[in-house]
Amino acid sequence: MYQGIIISEDTTILKECREIIDAVGDIRINTYNALGSFHLNENAQNLLFIILTQIDQENFTLLASMEKTMPDVTTILYNHSLNLSNLNQLNYLSSVYFVVGENRQKTLKETVEKLKKNYWRTIPFDQFGIRFEQLSPRIQKALKFVETADIGKCNITGIADYLNISPGYFSQEFKRETGQPFRSFMQKVLAYYEDLILKKANIPAHQISQMLGYSELSSFSRSFKKRKGISLTKYKKMVKM
Repeated sequence: MYQGIIISEDTTILKECREIIDAVGDIRINTYNALGSFHLNENAQNLLFIILTQIDQENFTLLASMEKTMPDVTTILYNHSLNLSNLNQLNYLSSVYFVVGENRQKTLKETVEKLKKNYWRTIPFDQFGIRFEQLSPRIQKALKFVETADIGKCNITGIADYLNISPGYFSQEFKRETGQPFRSFMQKVLAYYEDLILKKANIPAHQISQMLGYSELSSFSRSFKKRKGISLTKYKKMVKM
């Protein structure tokens, strides 16, 4: 399930946003009265959007700070009208949508649908030798789970529980339909996500390991070197060149 955050003290606007997002579907929403009440953690990297119903200097400063550690945060400014006196400062943020005025409800729905389609964790299945449209509904459901669930749960046992089948049966079915073991596929996915994260933000190694579902940094470091052939430190220098 995708994740989103709404920051608002206006209960009417908050309800309006929730109804629109519920209509889009498959998005878990958390709400806060102030942006300062939201604390970054490893799951924050998987946010689809942050909706703000007002913008001021404090909010702008917090957003700018978040961008330093979040690979692709999208901010949606939503309300009947907004004070855009800080527009020049907002231009420094990588992704901002202005959803204001009479057509805001329709525009918000279209914007959220677009963000789902272009979510950074969307997997290019063709690159991994998988023809998604030819898979059974159950394996398609498993792959969508990999794209949206906490990565720590994206293992054979976690997905089998989600599908309500045995781990052994899931492993057999996945390999039969895709032509590759699930663990091999998941290693390709992790390598793909690593590249995206490292190219978009300067994130500490321990935070990347948490984002990718590792409980210990040492385990992540070993797995990374096995996938890439070099250490994380050396690889970060390469991708920043």
